[in-house]
Amino acid sequence: MGNNKNMKILCYAVVTAMTFTSIVGPVNVSAAKKAKVAKKTLTITEGKSRKIVIKNKKSKAKYLFKASNAKIKVTKKGKVTAVKAGKAKVTVTEKLKKKKRKIGVVTVKVKAKKAVIPTAAPLVTSIPTGVPAMVAPSSTPAVSASAQPTASASAQPTASAPASEAPTATPVKTPDNTEKTVVYNNYFEDGDTKGITGRGSSVEISQSENHTAGGMNSLLCTGRSANWHGASLSLSKLTETGSSYDFSAWVKQDTGSDQKIGLKLQYTDSEGTTQYKSVIDGVDDGLTCESGKWTELSGSYVIPEAEGDVSLYLEMSTDETADFLVDDLVITGKQTETTRFNPTTETYNTMKADSLLSTGNNARLKNAIAKARNGEDVTLAYIGGSITEGALASPNSKCYAEVSANAFAKAYGKGDGSNVHFINAGMSGTPSDIGVVRYNRDVINRLPEGSDHPDVLFIEFAVNDYGTATKGGGYEGLIRQALKSGSAVVLIFSVFQSSAGGRVMENSYRPYGEYYNLPMISMGDSIISYFNEDGFYDWYFGDTLHPNNTGYQLMSDCIMNLMDTVDKADADTDNITDIDAMVPKQTAAYQGIKMIDAKTTAADDEAIASIDAGSFTETDSATGSFQYAYNGKKGAAWFPDNWMHDEEGGNNALTIKATCKTLMFVYKLSNSKTFGSADVYIDGVKKGTLSGYDSSGWNNGKVYVAMTEDKAAEHTIELKMKDGDEEKKFTFMAIGFN
Repeated sequence: MGNNKNMKILCYAVVTAMTFTSIVGPVNVSAAKKAKVAKKTLTITEGKSRKIVIKNKKSKAKYLFKASNAKIKVTKKGKVTAVKAGKAKVTVTEKLKKKKRKIGVVTVKVKAKKAVIPTAAPLVTSIPTGVPAMVAPSSTPAVSASAQPTASASAQPTASAPASEAPTATPVKTPDNTEKTVVYNNYFEDGDTKGITGRGSSVEISQSENHTAGGMNSLLCTGRSANWHGASLSLSKLTETGSSYDFSAWVKQDTGSDQKIGLKLQYTDSEGTTQYKSVIDGVDDGLTCESGKWTELSGSYVIPEAEGDVSLYLEMSTDETADFLVDDLVITGKQTETTRFNPTTETYNTMKADSLLSTGNNARLKNAIAKARNGEDVTLAYIGGSITEGALASPNSKCYAEVSANAFAKAYGKGDGSNVHFINAGMSGTPSDIGVVRYNRDVINRLPEGSDHPDVLFIEFAVNDYGTATKGGGYEGLIRQALKSGSAVVLIFSVFQSSAGGRVMENSYRPYGEYYNLPMISMGDSIISYFNEDGFYDWYFGDTLHPNNTGYQLMSDCIMNLMDTVDKADADTDNITDIDAMVPKQTAAYQGIKMIDAKTTAADDEAIASIDAGSFTETDSATGSFQYAYNGKKGAAWFPDNWMHDEEGGNNALTIKATCKTLMFVYKLSNSKTFGSADVYIDGVKKGTLSGYDSSGWNNGKVYVAMTEDKAAEHTIELKMKDGDEEKKFTFMAIGFN
């Protein structure tokens, strides 16, 4: 993995699950009890149909659907058929016991049906001899004999040819009934360019801005000196000649004016002529992109016959020197045979079997299965980092957490499985130190009414916990808190690619599972022996850190293998009767941690005497956001109720008086030098200075443990800016105590 600094950066630079939207399966406990439409927008092509899905339907209610115009037709059962291009709305009304209630309005966007364009030989354009092959200007430049460019990169032509001199063919569109899969994606969250190189200039991972929901990185195209300079990706090993592929990328430029950015293919045809073809339909020299805003570039293209490589490239044709950003580059289409990993049924079953480290004491898991079968409410909760949150799952509902919750409901739930509930508490790039602080807020407070603990808690932090402040204490605190409440605890050990560290903390955390006799699943044991097989990484991983949909499905299947094994086994007697009487493996200091944030008052907890925000009265809006709908809200902030120091508010301390024995602070790391340092005082004694600035910070949280005592006592906690930093920012995301 390399030195400790690299490991630390990697483990904390993960991306940054989910609202349950299936009709059959577990019910997302974040959803409201009232019936509502599952999606407020539908996009349908002319002649096609989609059904309006209603969540939380009442069995005795009738649902009425009314279209706003004739661009669509809607049946009594909510099936919408697109008639004519344009927009329409469907009002959905619930009728129950003679009472009517509007439960939502669905906006329907009707797309015009595309005509099939006959395949034709592309028009040939040529390129001046001075432009090196595979690195070219955005269109064929007009060059006079006296102005013939040299072969040096700095002398590349910048003028574009008139349309009459350089005709460009419309991308060839042919019908393609092949099911398309993701053959390449890069969200840049793991710091890997994944084969993307500079095109005449350079590219680098940037933490300045990003487009990915919940993410922090993008690709910066920099050092440009010609309009064709940008980024390039070889497609030869990713695509198949004659097959159609869809391309999508998000770009941003900050020049202060509109610029044209192109997404194109470059290749040499059978006649030896270099071709430059836009994949954006009807656009040759790039799509106009407004300054300061992310713009999507997208289109389809049939991969042509080529002499040598075919490459995808991005360029800003209207500006020769300005930088621009690229994010969320995705290519879908037919997967090439040469890169495909196809496990046999026997191999796949072996992967599932090898993942099962231990069923542990099965009493609580068997109880959860029995309750589900009997029709009683059962809640599965998942807490972890970006893998639990569903990074790179497309859509997010394909994450292992939701997929396994669905599978559990189908296998053991009664009837349609709606008695099985599901909570995702994944948070990208965060360790168990932060997990134990937010456990009550993100799990306990989101339980169904009448429940005080999840029936099963899955803990997945092993790849995020390198170098944590609590040295594994937060991980054990989560285990002990859940066991005390009556939950079955399952430890899941995710795995990175070998170059990114592989198992990371699994070997350190297995002993906790053995000590408490917990069920354990190791994805390292499941798949690591296949790492060197051709195509395996593309089969399982979305990048070096996160699974793709196939990988998440395997994780879910490994969980269900555990459940099936437990279901068939004889029941054990529960080994945990009094967790407080059980000596901890390392420490019980972090068991039962509660969270204080800016909305907490002294009335909320008898252990808190008073809270005074001092000059920490602002709210920081850049603290990361969930990739799934949290309590029904998309893009919800991780720590919305934080304390940020007011740069003009002086230096009055954030002061809390509370009775506690353990005290820990979650504070923000920013790569902006507008952030300074804060001092921590307990009972008038300075405990430490926390730096809110870190050159590799991405608005992520870091934990500082200020105190762990044997007995609780009343303390005065003061947090104030370091001398000299009174006019800088600093954000406390949350405080944990017990």
